[in-house]
Amino acid sequence: DLWRRAHPNLLSVGELAGHVSYWWAMGVYSDDLADQIHSPLTDKRFDYYTNTVGQPVVLELGVEALTAEMKRIHEFVRQRILDASPQLSDKNPSRPMFTWQGHLEYQAFHAAYHTGQAYSVRHFMGHTTTDN
Repeated sequence: DLWRRAHPNLLSVGELAGHVSYWWAMGVYSDDLADQIHSPLTDKRFDYYTNTVGQPVVLELGVEALTAEMKRIHEFVRQRILDASPQLSDKNPSRPMFTWQGHLEYQAFHAAYHTGQAYSVRHFMGHTTTDN
């Protein structure tokens, strides 16, 4: 059910994971980072709901492969931030409306928000989920 939608207007768990992964990459160093990551999860279709809702995205990734790919992207981006060693008060060059602190706080909120959506999608499909 990773790529199955509970309703045509609700993204699948895989599409939500792609969206979160896309913004982990795009929110740091823009398109050049996505090119360096070489991941199907940095596909521009994952940018925003309206890009995906009318044209579902289904990748040849199962749950374990998707999880591993998300972890790989997260670690790649994390390491790039650590290597750059920005001050939390510095502006994020690819998101100048945010300081690094604001960006990192928003990324945590963003991932949590879409994780909640993923749990809701699973509930709509009748899955029994772990207590979160």
